[in-house]
Amino acid sequence: MAQISDRFISKVELIMDSPTERNKYKNLESFEAKLSFLRSHFIMDEMSIRLLERKYLLSAADREELMLSIEDIVTRLDN
Repeated sequence: MAQISDRFISKVELIMDSPTERNKYKNLESFEAKLSFLRSHFIMDEMSIRLLERKYLLSAADREELMLSIEDIVTRLDN
């Protein structure tokens, strides 16, 4: 399962590597808006979106894990 989440997280890291995309993401207020941003981003392929939905969106705890992972990526790249 680590490979699956690593694939998705790698896509998120590529997105967040851009300061413009990081700022867009950080300015989104709701969880749904952030999900929509990730789902609709041009770098996300169908497989990545399915992994997002299967791994992170089935429970509240997994959603929280996703948000924390992305926040860690954003913080690391901002520094």
